[in-house]
Amino acid sequence: MSRIDTQVLAGRYRLLNPLAEGGMGTVWLAADETLRRDVAVKEVRLPPDLPPLQRQDVFAAALREANLAARLKHPSIITIHDVVVEDDRPWIVMELLTGESLERTVTERRPLPPIQAARVGVGIVSALAAAHAAGVLHRDVKPGNIFLTRTGKAVLTDFGIAVAEGDATSGQTSRLVGSPNYIAPERLRGERGGPHSDLWSLGATLYFAVEGVPPHPAETPISALSKVLTEPPRPPERAGALGPLLMRMLDPLPVARPSFEEVSRVLGEIALDRPASALSATADHRVPSSPAPTGPDRTSPAVHPARGPRRGRALLWAAAEVAAVAAVIGTTMAVVHLTGDRTAEAGPVELSEKPGAFATPVDLCTLVTAERVRQLLPALTGGGKPNNKGGCEWTTSGKGLSVDPAGLDKQWGKSPRQAHELFVNRRNGTIPTGQIAWSWPEISAGSRSARNTGPLPVKPVGEESFGYDVYENRKTGRLEQSYVTLRVDNLVVEVGYTVVDGTKDGPAIRSGAHTAATWIAEALNKQKATG
Repeated sequence: MSRIDTQVLAGRYRLLNPLAEGGMGTVWLAADETLRRDVAVKEVRLPPDLPPLQRQDVFAAALREANLAARLKHPSIITIHDVVVEDDRPWIVMELLTGESLERTVTERRPLPPIQAARVGVGIVSALAAAHAAGVLHRDVKPGNIFLTRTGKAVLTDFGIAVAEGDATSGQTSRLVGSPNYIAPERLRGERGGPHSDLWSLGATLYFAVEGVPPHPAETPISALSKVLTEPPRPPERAGALGPLLMRMLDPLPVARPSFEEVSRVLGEIALDRPASALSATADHRVPSSPAPTGPDRTSPAVHPARGPRRGRALLWAAAEVAAVAAVIGTTMAVVHLTGDRTAEAGPVELSEKPGAFATPVDLCTLVTAERVRQLLPALTGGGKPNNKGGCEWTTSGKGLSVDPAGLDKQWGKSPRQAHELFVNRRNGTIPTGQIAWSWPEISAGSRSARNTGPLPVKPVGEESFGYDVYENRKTGRLEQSYVTLRVDNLVVEVGYTVVDGTKDGPAIRSGAHTAATWIAEALNKQKATG
């Protein structure tokens, strides 16, 4: 998390709350106070112990590449509004997209039908052709960098951030940045690559879209690198008419891959549910001088309503939801970037369909002792009190702890499989909200305006878990609430820690929520073991 709680960049972009975080930076929800619109701001951030000269090189490269990407105008390329230099660092101001990444759509829901995958491909191949015509190579085409908007459009993000101009040194694959399953074999061999390399990566990405796994499934990133270099792709099983095209795009020899014109034509035919014309026998790698025509947009995946703090007290939606930007922050000096590559998790979770351990309601107030709770609420004098959500609350002036079952309908007696599906639905439904208003009189928290983040990774709690945060809106930008949703067997609960008196900063509030979630998970596991 950035140390910045609230800041106005260039006198107009007010940072509100983080939407996504990577090892090298943060994407913020921000308000453009000049044009009165919400935007996304990417903060490029490096480890503090990085030598000054390397820091300067990385920031300079990010600035050059962001300016280059800003000149690309295409409906399937993310729009760069501005580049700001603040604190000697670049901050990249982008359009705010509503939806979710292709990676998340496939991993957490299901693979796409071939027709929908082809529609995604039509837009992205056109975007790549436009970029190549302008002399720009993406070099990091992968499911996490394709965003599926709620309006049905596929958008290519993160141009030039992963590898700066001139950074790919011949023979040094350790200088590569990207996800191993989606890097073309010639780049893994140390070659600079070209438009045909982006085409290979697009083929691997569309393969993942329909199959749910990359074309070279592997247990480890190193194994994936080896398979891409030495083995043919796994024969597709779900790709249908798209299969032959994908296998041609994934040919290990660049000269054997089809041209952009051929790929665009075949994808367009499949997207319209027409019989795909045969690919020409001779590959052609001429890049179109103008973008290929865009076919029909894919149908947007369902997006659940945004959620704010979940307690049995008034929660007033003050404005429409906004959305997260699924962006992966890269760096030009790192070893192969392996974080965020979740394709190994694409397969279904094997869980029992039989009723789980929690067949009747659990008294959540008895799971945590008052002595433990006082570590977070030192002024606590009594125990927890049940709320109208079937959960429990511990309150003092300015601070509160809550534990609620995540959903009331048939919450008890579910199977672990049903609880997993509930958990996934809750995570999918946790998207950044434009503006919410909430109050909690028991902790002296009057009506307040707030914004909440999308799902955030947390240290493992229970059998699966995620978190999200709630920030005071616009005035201070201070984090006031942190939540952890977790599953133990057939029970899903949400643990929240709230501090509105200003006595704890963001990291301390997050740590408190995680600590309380750990207590709850331990107690539930103990009950499960003792029957």
